[in-house]
Amino acid sequence: MIILNSFGIIEPTIISKKLGVGLSNPSNDWIDGLQDDMLEEMLIRDHNNKVWDKMGIADIKLDNYHPSDLIKKARWDISSEEHNSHLKIIAKNLIGIDVMDFENSYLQLKNDTMDSPSCETPFPQKFIHFCNTIQEASSPKNQLNYRIPFPIYSSDELDAKPKILNYLRAMMDYDFDLENYKMECTSSLVSIGSLIDNFLQGEEDFWMLDYIINSMYCDREYNSYHIFKVMSLIEMLIINPSHNGRTVGELERKLPQFLKEDRIENSKKFSFAEIMRKLRNKIAHGDYRGIKQLLEQYRNEFMCNYQYDEFEYSIENWTYLNICCRLDEILNEIVWELVTNKDQLKTIQYS
Repeated sequence: MIILNSFGIIEPTIISKKLGVGLSNPSNDWIDGLQDDMLEEMLIRDHNNKVWDKMGIADIKLDNYHPSDLIKKARWDISSEEHNSHLKIIAKNLIGIDVMDFENSYLQLKNDTMDSPSCETPFPQKFIHFCNTIQEASSPKNQLNYRIPFPIYSSDELDAKPKILNYLRAMMDYDFDLENYKMECTSSLVSIGSLIDNFLQGEEDFWMLDYIINSMYCDREYNSYHIFKVMSLIEMLIINPSHNGRTVGELERKLPQFLKEDRIENSKKFSFAEIMRKLRNKIAHGDYRGIKQLLEQYRNEFMCNYQYDEFEYSIENWTYLNICCRLDEILNEIVWELVTNKDQLKTIQYS
């Protein structure tokens, strides 16, 4: 189960009808296990507090986010829950994302038995990461208002330390209106789900979307391989497929329109696209000498006033980080265009 940083009682809500993904509170089967996870979190926190005390490191004590205090601050009704533990009340107010309607989901095309085979990352986890990623594009700001929740717990990540109470406490510390935030998050997810459903007009659309979701999932290794993957996705979406992989000139003409103006000035966008095309090809062929030259060219053109901290990263990795951030921004813009205006993007692709 994937728990989000959204809390409160919610009616089961389908986000995307064609993917079958939706939101709900945990079922009774999950509530006992979630209590155990939160108890584990409290024990770990208690241990850490003792270690930090010995080291003389000041930190917020466990008592400052005791479950009873969190429930009181969240204003959750406990009048009918007197016989329940505080952790059980919190567990009932957690919100998870899951495939709730597998029988009518396009996910059956991948596996007619279950939506997420046991040795794979759960599809809902990849889906919510995808939604979080593309909301960073410039266009969704007014529509989604940065109200896509993110995962705070996954039952499949056995080695991860639970942080449910930690996130709830943090939201309480910032005086979040949990009820309003829950409604905003639900509304934003339903909105993006509706866009995805409109995009999914057939099997081919599903296979493309699934490929993109899988490719974009949790890749924060900002290196040459990240550049190669993102550039491949960009080329897949904007390069005319009838040109048999020839991108010279075409990439330089199309890519700049998806590059934010506040990142790179217009006069340098062509050069940026040209360096990205060459860099992608050099990486594909393992030309490390050519890669080194292109990274230096990029630094000279786009990072001349950059403050490098070589105690954190080498200059080469600072360069990769900068390039990857720009390419991720471009990809977000393109994918948002794909799910909101597929025909317009196809016009660009075949122009």
